[in-house]
Amino acid sequence: MRWSKYIGYLLLVVLLQVLLFDQLHIAGWGFPMVYVVFLMNLPVRIPRWAEMLIGATVGLVFDIVNSSLGVNMAACVAFSFFRPILLHKMVLDLERVKDEVCGQTIGKIEYVKCLTLLTLMHHLMVYFLEAWSLQNGVILLLQTLISSVITILIILIYDIFK
Repeated sequence: MRWSKYIGYLLLVVLLQVLLFDQLHIAGWGFPMVYVVFLMNLPVRIPRWAEMLIGATVGLVFDIVNSSLGVNMAACVAFSFFRPILLHKMVLDLERVKDEVCGQTIGKIEYVKCLTLLTLMHHLMVYFLEAWSLQNGVILLLQTLISSVITILIILIYDIFK
């Protein structure tokens, strides 16, 4: 029953990303990638190998949808790799969290910090791997920052109303 909840949640996130958020472009600079909320909200006690496999699968789905040749897969695997490390460094009483990671379970400030760092890392990886060059580094950083802020705001609004 528990995994069926996460499969349904993933399908909902994929549909929202593809049908709504992929169509939302903020002045040509900001592209929200809210599918990272699924990776962020996975349970704390999930095995590391399973978390990385889920990250790879989620990234592969969006690579297929966006025809992006492994860019999202690499960024999602990195997200899944660093999430447990950041959670263990930032959340002191992580042992009490039994279910998914959200603002209510780990604390709002810790959630925002982890989400911000992981989203910035994810988006920077996506944009760098797409450009495959630092020739336009300022544009790359600006695009990463604007997209990250939009993504984080959408996720925090979702977390408030969840």
